Order: sequence, then structure tokens, then C-alpha cells
Amino acid sequence: MNRPLILGIASLFAMIVGALPTGAPDASADSIAFDAMVIDVQDGDTIIVLRNKTRLTVKLPGIDAPELDQPYGPEAKRFAAKLVKGRVVTIETTHPGNPMYGGVRFSKNRMLAHEMVKAGMAWTTSMDKSSMFGEAQEEAKTARLGLWVNSEDEEPIPPWEWRAQKRPR
Repeated sequence: MNRPLILGIASLFAMIVGALPTGAPDASADSIAFDAMVIDVQDGDTIIVLRNKTRLTVKLPGIDAPELDQPYGPEAKRFAAKLVKGRVVTIETTHPGNPMYGGVRFSKNRMLAHEMVKAGMAWTTSMDKSSMFGEAQEEAKTARLGLWVNSEDEEPIPPWEWRAQKRPR
């Protein structure tokens, strides 16, 4: 047989096999959503929920709120608590466990992480300024909301830098 014919048959075979279902689930099939009651807010990006009598720690993906011993840390915690504490929310996660990273929907599909960034109570961890969080952060900075209130005089210290400064060397 000639080489082009063999390559053609191999390519056709690869396309057919690639198009067949493999039994591997889609990422969306792996995601789960469930309702739970928010019973505590640990800080601006971590909540405790109760689901079927089980306490679960949920960390908000895509954001990092100030630490509690950092400027605006207590304010971020109070803001998050005002929005969700004592409410039934929907947790959306692709990695169940305890703790888990999951989106928190409340009150007509509002996302807690987005609301935190929009109010200037957290940083986005994405470098993509065109993302939903990136746009919200730029708007909060421009409006001088929350931790951005004095940003013209002094840039706030992001939590990841704050934590690094506090580690013993």
C-alpha cells in the first residue's frame, strides 16, 4: 500500500474513534448544585453552610478577601454576612469535599463572589480584566469603594502579599 492511502485511512479511523462517546463525563456532568443554609461567615471569602445536618466549609473561587487582621478584613466579613448569613443559598461546585470551592448563589441568582468584588470587599484572582470579576474590580476601584477608598494615596495590600509578610522567615 502506498503511504498517502495509509495516512488517509489512519486519519479517518482517528476521526471516527474521536467522535464516538468514550464514557468520560463532561465537566458539566461532574458539577453539582445543592441548597444549604449559611450558618456562619468565617471571613470575606469563606462561609459555613448546613446541608442535611452536615456543616460544610465553602471557599469562594476566583476571589481573595482581606484577612481578618488586615484593613477591611472585618468589613468584608460583615458585608458577606449581611448578604447571606441565615439564608438558604445554592452552592455550585465541581469538586465536592470539605472544604470545597464553590459558587454561592443567593437572592435571584446573585453570586456572592461577584458582589464582594463589586463592593470593593475582595480582589479578583484572575488577571483577565475583561472577566466578570475583573470588570467589577475595575468599577469598584474607579468608584473608590471598600478597600479602594484611599487607593489614590496608597494601594491596598492584597491578601496573598499580607499573608506572605506575616510568615516567619
